[in-house]
Amino acid sequence: MSSPSSKIVELTPSNASQTVPSVPRPLPELLYGYPKNTPMPWRERIRNFTPAWFYVTMGLAISSLQPIGIPWHHELLVLRVLFLIFWLATLLVIIAFIGLTVARYIMFPGMWRRVLDHPDEAMYLACFPMTLIPMENGMSEGIYLWYGFAGRNSVKWLWFTFACWVATTVLGYILAFIMFRKMVTVHMHDMKSMTGAWLSPFGALIVDGSAGSLMLPLLAAHNKSIAMFAALWSLMTLIIGFSVCCLILAILLQRMFVDGLPPAKHIWTSWSPLSVMTQTGFTLIAICGGFNDLLPVHYGKSAFLTNPAAGEVILGIGIAVGMCLWMISIVCLIFAIFAVWAVHRREGLIFGPNCWAWVFPFGVWAFHTYGLGLYLDSQFFRILGGILSIVTMLLCAGMAIITIPPFFKGTMFNYSYVVDDEAMGVVYSHKVDTSAVETSEKAA
Repeated sequence: MSSPSSKIVELTPSNASQTVPSVPRPLPELLYGYPKNTPMPWRERIRNFTPAWFYVTMGLAISSLQPIGIPWHHELLVLRVLFLIFWLATLLVIIAFIGLTVARYIMFPGMWRRVLDHPDEAMYLACFPMTLIPMENGMSEGIYLWYGFAGRNSVKWLWFTFACWVATTVLGYILAFIMFRKMVTVHMHDMKSMTGAWLSPFGALIVDGSAGSLMLPLLAAHNKSIAMFAALWSLMTLIIGFSVCCLILAILLQRMFVDGLPPAKHIWTSWSPLSVMTQTGFTLIAICGGFNDLLPVHYGKSAFLTNPAAGEVILGIGIAVGMCLWMISIVCLIFAIFAVWAVHRREGLIFGPNCWAWVFPFGVWAFHTYGLGLYLDSQFFRILGGILSIVTMLLCAGMAIITIPPFFKGTMFNYSYVVDDEAMGVVYSHKVDTSAVETSEKAA
């Protein structure tokens, strides 16, 4: 068996210009010398530790919020304990994954740039801020409300959570801009290689808006000016992320109509449209509910903001749009299940971190349903939301049980986009600035 390093093709200027963008390939049986289900040494596990591993923490984080979304006996100790177990487990896993990520880029110099320049793996960097947002929701809704952390000075914990949220949204904007720039100027794309992963950097902005929306009632109780800032900041972040995602969804639909479903390695990104729709619907309802608490204002001469009906109008619009997006989410859910099942029958699936991609969207759908039940006073949505929350926690626990053994055994690190493509001889060249080439030719 040849050594792994002997099969790696480095991204150097000399060979980058001679290669072409890759097209979907069958899943390789051998991964640079490591057969399937063969334990890897820790050095190779770290080398294969892609940003997609934060799908796991996203699933754990959204599951930690499900006890809050159960509408019956909300003050039961068992719900508080379940929340704390999931939340602390998520915190520990996040710390471990951050450590593995830092070790990857320290141990393998140049890996960070290759990840940023890769048209697939770079998209999953957005999973990190999407992991932090449910954790911050838990900090405000669970740690602050349920446990009254820090006692009499618990309001300081609320301000700390608010500061964490602002920092996370700034990180989300930075990543979205960097990925947009890379997609336009660096990444080589074609329609066949397009996947739902393109939604991730901009879908993260939608997720970023949700933590602020849930903090609005808590902030309003202490400072309405800061609460109004949080509401506007959340709404702006939501609208920017959702508008770009809608444009990308049109491209994704064209890709499926023309070229069919993505290959097995990328099929779990089919859950991304569900995440976009249901996260937008829930966040919009929460933001509009916050505006209803903040309006009308009792200063200034704005005919709208001082109108007693302003908050109710905004809330009505938010609930109507949120209901529409909930219905669209059902279509996205059915499509995601169909896509994974169809590709599983055609190619089979590799169990890896991407298999967790369904947990976060499903958990957000449960919370979206809970929000509709809360604002519509609907028993149907309450019961359905409670059932979905329980199912999310049970399935997440099941995923954790089947993930932990192969993770520590070293058989779950089955693919890394950068490492695998290099092993297969696929190197992605940068886009060529044709205007600069024409100018140099004319000068010559």
